[in-house]
Amino acid sequence: MSVARMFRTLGLAALTLALTMLSLPAGMGAAAARAADEPAPPAASSPAPGPLARGDEAYARGDLAAAAAAYDQAFHGTPDKLVALCRLVRAESEMAEDSSGQSQQRLLSSAVTHGRDAVAAAPDSALGHVWLAVALGRQALHQGPKSRLALAREIKSEVDRGIAINPNIGRAYHVRAAWNRNIASLNFVERSGAAMLGGVPKGASMENAVADFEKAVALEPEYVNHRLELGRTYHMMHREADARRELEKCIALAPVSSARDARYQTEARQLLSRLPRQP
Repeated sequence: MSVARMFRTLGLAALTLALTMLSLPAGMGAAAARAADEPAPPAASSPAPGPLARGDEAYARGDLAAAAAAYDQAFHGTPDKLVALCRLVRAESEMAEDSSGQSQQRLLSSAVTHGRDAVAAAPDSALGHVWLAVALGRQALHQGPKSRLALAREIKSEVDRGIAINPNIGRAYHVRAAWNRNIASLNFVERSGAAMLGGVPKGASMENAVADFEKAVALEPEYVNHRLELGRTYHMMHREADARRELEKCIALAPVSSARDARYQTEARQLLSRLPRQP
């Protein structure tokens, strides 16, 4: 795994997710704030928007604090807790990316707690497992090597469970692709250090990372960050023509797929500028 990094390399093990997002540009509708894999809320029975709708509207404006407050209200006030919990995880974990110190730790811990609550509320739903994996990944960014290794195993377990339940969630393949990429790209020193802490998780490869990113793109071709991270992976494998193609497609997409599209596209332009010139 973004911000706009999906996984980042830290110390002994680059075992975390790159799912960070910026605020949506002004004027984007609440529907754009909902990830493609999330079920739409029930139709409102009155013109006044409920807390879930208010949360979506705040998220679309880039007001993550207001979005989180509204989603928390929705979580406590509706029998259908899964959607509210998943959106609360999203808002809290994104707020943590722009925080530091105790505030950051509190937000990360809360996001993980709400991810676990989502799994408990609907254990047979893929969404809770996928969003728990997202929250764990962001928490792992700020842990020591031993904790990161343990979290990496749980991240993989949760995302695999989500895919087994619903194989059509692009976000899940993105998470697993980033896991594969960062485990596979550990250097000798990192692997040696990890061996003393229980070993590197098995089965990761750059080829698996490409396959999962390509699956994410196939499921959600307009999702900007899928294209960015696929292009980044191609670049790491020295497949520069493929990297250029995906980065150019990333930049050309309308920035309406997530709250961090503007940052993703900036990163794509920067990476594209560093690729070897075409003959």
